[in-house]
Amino acid sequence: MNRDSILTGILIGFAVPFVSYAILLTINEFVHDADLIAMPRGEKFQFSEKLLMTIAICANVIPFQFFRKRYMDTAMRGVMFPTLAYVAYWIYKHYDQLGF
Repeated sequence: MNRDSILTGILIGFAVPFVSYAILLTINEFVHDADLIAMPRGEKFQFSEKLLMTIAICANVIPFQFFRKRYMDTAMRGVMFPTLAYVAYWIYKHYDQLGF
């Protein structure tokens, strides 16, 4: 398999946010269960799903920069397709909260 291909970029572009989101959910659950962040009135702290999804989508910057530094322009383009798909899904899911 050619490393500088659109397919490589697409696969990595789909995998990185998916894995990042799973890791962020695990961290969020740990912070919530361990009660690491003090909240007033005895509430437990928890990050919003919207924030976790945004950070997971932004994690695609890491493979994008990896490909850019190695002049793998075709794979770089491949990362953009799943990133745009994830952004479109994020907008669809949270459109009512955006205030338009």
